[in-house]
Amino acid sequence: MEEQKKKISLAFLPALGAGHTPSTIEFANRLVLHPSAAGRLSVTILLMPSTAAFASSLALLPSSSSSSISIYYLPSIDLPSLQSTHGMSDHAARCFQLYTPHIKSALAATSASALIIDFFATAVIDAANELHIPTYVYIPFNASMLALIFHLPTLHNEIPVEFDQFQGQIHIPGLPPIPPSSMPSALMDKKNRKYTWSIYHAQRLKQVRGILVNTFHALEKGVISAIESDKSVPPVHPVGPILHFAAGVRHECLHWLDEQPEASVVFLCFGSMGMMTAKQAAEAAAGIERSGYRFLWILRLTGGEKDELLLGFRERTKGKGIVWEGWVPQTEILGHVAVGGFVTHGGWNSILESLWYGVPMVTWPMYAEQHLNAFKMATEMGLAAEMAMDRRRGGWVTAEEVENKVRWLMEDNEEGRKVRERVKEMKAASREAVEKGGLSWNELDKVVTELLNESGET
Repeated sequence: MEEQKKKISLAFLPALGAGHTPSTIEFANRLVLHPSAAGRLSVTILLMPSTAAFASSLALLPSSSSSSISIYYLPSIDLPSLQSTHGMSDHAARCFQLYTPHIKSALAATSASALIIDFFATAVIDAANELHIPTYVYIPFNASMLALIFHLPTLHNEIPVEFDQFQGQIHIPGLPPIPPSSMPSALMDKKNRKYTWSIYHAQRLKQVRGILVNTFHALEKGVISAIESDKSVPPVHPVGPILHFAAGVRHECLHWLDEQPEASVVFLCFGSMGMMTAKQAAEAAAGIERSGYRFLWILRLTGGEKDELLLGFRERTKGKGIVWEGWVPQTEILGHVAVGGFVTHGGWNSILESLWYGVPMVTWPMYAEQHLNAFKMATEMGLAAEMAMDRRRGGWVTAEEVENKVRWLMEDNEEGRKVRERVKEMKAASREAVEKGGLSWNELDKVVTELLNESGET
């Protein structure tokens, strides 16, 4: 009888946030369940207390002790408050930096053969190197943002002024010329630590064994090829789309959608951090109402503001739409036959989910890399329309613009038909990518084989 080969232990280090934690844990699941792993890979997820609480709240953690995925809870330590840092990405990078000694101890305790970190955790690479453990990076955003990050040190030297003061377009290998107004929020202030961390991450990324990106070739073929042509960059593996499908009790919103005609509802949702002022919400409500379409609007107001300005709107649109102020199962809503269009902040997970279900989009970017995503989806790919906004006024969008874009999204017009056809093609391509023999499936197969070889397992 052939001797059973020992399991190879991998350590995963996810970042806190809806755009990071679910995707990273889902990728860990894909890795251990891939046929080439043949049951020989096990994963230990290293969680800070805040990330553990978040993951638990979304039921992301494995419930069975027999699972190939286990949890290592890192100890509580003194960390800076979010308010004392320059935002989420600065806070995340700083926390990983402070946790480095504990992460090193966890790697030793779990006998990890490889470490797979979040983009924000590049400060811990040295700890893995000291233990002779190879590091990989899982990128939950797209290859276009990755290309920009790699090119950022060059841009820093070429463009001495702030990007919003630059007269011209910004050139990134593999991408069309980018207007400064479409640059990511974290890069718009060079004095901010979010910007300096981005420069740091760009340099550290070149020191890892491989980069695993939540995208697929059909969606970003050009920019993936451009990154791969740079010999200073480690191997890049497009392994997406990696999507997390929530399970549980059927949400109330879905019951309301059951009663609506097919493709009749516009779904407006802006991510876990997407918030509006009461004034902007009232402006958006006027546009939604004037469009005349059914709607499901997930609304969060900034700073605990009250929505008295929407009381009349709610009454006038009663029966035709819902304004919901809590969490909703976005993937299930996008997969519902009643949903005909999606107004989204343009977070990468939301874009991938919308494409998976073939739902056309209007992007309303608010933070992070969403402005770049919006430009890419509308200008380069023809998969969406972009909401016109005044970024100098905090991203202000007029009621007229909301009305026009909702109509564009839901009505039968020539441009809209072209977008819907492109979205339909990308729906098929996204599913083919992760099926056996698909390009993303094959890339994941390469990664599994490499991880097994790291430990002398073949």
